Amino acid sequence: MKVAIQGELGSFHDAAARRFFGVDVEVLTCETFRDVFESVSHENYGLVAIENSLYGSLHDSYNLLLENNLAVTGEVALRIHQQLIGFPGSSQKEITEIYSHSAALDQCRGYLEKNFPRVEISEFYDTAAAVGYIKTHDMRHAAVIASRVAAEQWNMAILDQDIEDETQNITRFFVLAPTLEVVESADKASLVIQTNHTPGALYEALGVFERHNANLTKLESRPVRGEAFRYQFVVDVEIDAATLRKVTKELEAQNCFIRLLGHYKRAA
Repeated sequence: MKVAIQGELGSFHDAAARRFFGVDVEVLTCETFRDVFESVSHENYGLVAIENSLYGSLHDSYNLLLENNLAVTGEVALRIHQQLIGFPGSSQKEITEIYSHSAALDQCRGYLEKNFPRVEISEFYDTAAAVGYIKTHDMRHAAVIASRVAAEQWNMAILDQDIEDETQNITRFFVLAPTLEVVESADKASLVIQTNHTPGALYEALGVFERHNANLTKLESRPVRGEAFRYQFVVDVEIDAATLRKVTKELEAQNCFIRLLGHYKRAA
């Protein structure tokens, strides 16, 4: 079993992959989300962050999901704890530069403004890779915001722990497969819906879910490429297989375009 992730070993993507597939899964590291999508095949799964509880959807991931023909076969919800990582023996007073991924920096913005108002903040493509970067370049004036595992992997010190601004900081990840898979006890689906461009069309479409007591957990509009100011809707819904078939049939009867991204088991 192989799974492609964005980032390096020790990243939060790595942790999410091992939670879903088990600690012994072979992880393929990629620099970008697009690289992950291109790596998915009949031999390789993929895993990408899709949404954060504080900062909402990761639009790059959604755009790639809509551009490609891959399927969602599972989801992972991971509690995110951020650590300030530096060289053993370093003092916070010595830090003049802090590196991390843009998402991690956003999650610690209040902490940084309070504790490091004059320190240079630099974005890096991956949290764990940033730890390796300052370690291999002997940048003793620098620190990184990353996971505890990343610190252990590079034998670096945690200078301050759990520095995220909000305790309820959870990132949701999608597991990607090349084609739709039958998932035992699937109870959640992700769909793309495009309605007619007429008054009340979206209202009527959403009414189908209500009539079947299917709980929508996400509704987001995304632009339709090539059609200016025309939108499609990404929907996550708690739903079993039999109800999903009924809902799909009724939406098609309304002349809605439907693309099933995946029917999978909700994250624990």
